[in-house]
Amino acid sequence: MALLLCACPVLAERGGPEQVAQFTHALLAEPRVIDPPALYLGQRPEQPFLEERARLMDAVIAAGDRQPEQARALTDLAEFFFAHAMSPEGLSVLQAVEGEGVPPAHELRARSFELALGLIDRRGRPLTKRAATLLDPAHSGWPDQPLFLAISHIRDAACAEAGPLLPDAVARLSRFPKPVQARVLPGFLDCAIETGQWRLARDIAAAFEGYPELKGGTAYHFLLGKVAESADQPLAAFDSYTQAIEGQDIWAHRARRALITLGLTKDALATTEAIRLLKLETEMWRGDASEGDTLDQLASLQVIAGRATDAIESYGLIVTRRPGSAQATAAQQKARALIEELYRKGAEGEIPLGRFMADHARIARYFRFTQNFALASEQFADTFRKAGATKIAAEEYATTHDYLTAAQDLGITTADEGQLSRLKVKEAETLLAGGQFEALGTLLLQPITLTDPDLKARFDLVSARYFDETGQTAELLDSSGGAGETTQILRLQALAHFERKDWPAAAAAYETLHVREGKEMPLPDAIRLLLSEHRSGAADRAAALAGEFPSLTELPGWAEIARGLTTDAPALLPLREDTARARIDKAQETLDVLPDVNKLN
Repeated sequence: MALLLCACPVLAERGGPEQVAQFTHALLAEPRVIDPPALYLGQRPEQPFLEERARLMDAVIAAGDRQPEQARALTDLAEFFFAHAMSPEGLSVLQAVEGEGVPPAHELRARSFELALGLIDRRGRPLTKRAATLLDPAHSGWPDQPLFLAISHIRDAACAEAGPLLPDAVARLSRFPKPVQARVLPGFLDCAIETGQWRLARDIAAAFEGYPELKGGTAYHFLLGKVAESADQPLAAFDSYTQAIEGQDIWAHRARRALITLGLTKDALATTEAIRLLKLETEMWRGDASEGDTLDQLASLQVIAGRATDAIESYGLIVTRRPGSAQATAAQQKARALIEELYRKGAEGEIPLGRFMADHARIARYFRFTQNFALASEQFADTFRKAGATKIAAEEYATTHDYLTAAQDLGITTADEGQLSRLKVKEAETLLAGGQFEALGTLLLQPITLTDPDLKARFDLVSARYFDETGQTAELLDSSGGAGETTQILRLQALAHFERKDWPAAAAAYETLHVREGKEMPLPDAIRLLLSEHRSGAADRAAALAGEFPSLTELPGWAEIARGLTTDAPALLPLREDTARARIDKAQETLDVLPDVNKLN
């Protein structure tokens, strides 16, 4: 670089401005990306496994911390593991090849083997960042990239992208060690069949004869079955799939699924039997995208069979076992429509309550943390509240509120505006309706902020009724009362004053109710108003009220009672005060014998 900079004045003297500009642009341009060395330009000599591994590990020990000796020894050991298709061991070794002291050439070679090992790793783990960069277009000049790109696409189930690369990838693979070829060839054959490259597929299939682990193996028989099925030879496909199903690898799993699909397609297998087999397969094969595909196929068949709850449960298993995947997102969407329909049927009485409860318990554990399910479970609680099952309904309101709150705190979902408040109010109302006063008292002690006026009015009414039912009249009368209170709360407060024999306060409260309700004021309240006015000394007001409520005249003997309340007894009548008190008590007796007087409002 220093020599180039020193040469600039000389070049300026020899050349014109255009030459200087071209030289300066080239000098300041981005440096060219350096590709890793091509792997396996020649066949790798085979050596006894234990002897070669011991020699390479001795070299690692001898290198110590010295660079580049350490990087070279570690990468040589990783290459050995790659040659034997031992991915976990090789990737573990390469983790130590890092740091500023590693020479660039050795770092590139380590990256290339980290990519190769990661792509054939059966654990399906994501590639490391430094390895994945070698698949970028910047490294398109690297001779090994088409091979590794093809493997990467097949690994991601993107056969359409891998198809055009297959011929070059197969040719390049022939330079690699046989254990690596045996690991990769089945995927190449599968993709060649999938993309209709039949000549290439025939050549790859013929190559299987040279690999003991592939010849007659599960991959071979499955792929033969796939070819037969493509050629519309179901009996040959059936025979080939049957020879593969006893294995324990991915190809045996795919053969079992292919048999089920073939049976359904050819009407040789009943839907119920296919569901049973797929359900068994979901337990036999787990941990990858194929598991999600199996569960999705199972759910589809369950929907066809009219087993919606089973299907929702299957989609729930996808969400649980494949979190964060595209399969989980699709399963959430499919389950949502089924859940909405299920809970609509439950709310409209199309499903017996017992079965509705059982279905809800089965699927709730999979979808509790979603906002849409919170709406469904609220509908579930509404249904049981309407049916009089207040304990079940109150518990469901509380559970839904708690899960939705937790999901919102964790950033999983966001509750609808007012949804959390609505659940708390409904829980309080249900506890009151069910007479669960201890639980209701605990709930009322919680700090609850209600911004919606309607919800606040409903909650205040629950509080007032709770205090009334539990005899806590002091707490009931703590409220300010007056125009700001609801009619129901005013009625409860007026009754509390009346029962405490605070006649002026009772008269004032009932007068407020009278202003609101006029002649529509319920009969029990009209009687209490008249009694409260009389007992507080407002005889004139009591007299006016006596004839104001038409319904009072319908009571037997009311005219005589009214006269006793509104007319002074003769002065010479002995025990005048006792006589007046007796008349008042008679009005009270009339009030007491009214049916369900405390329930009228």
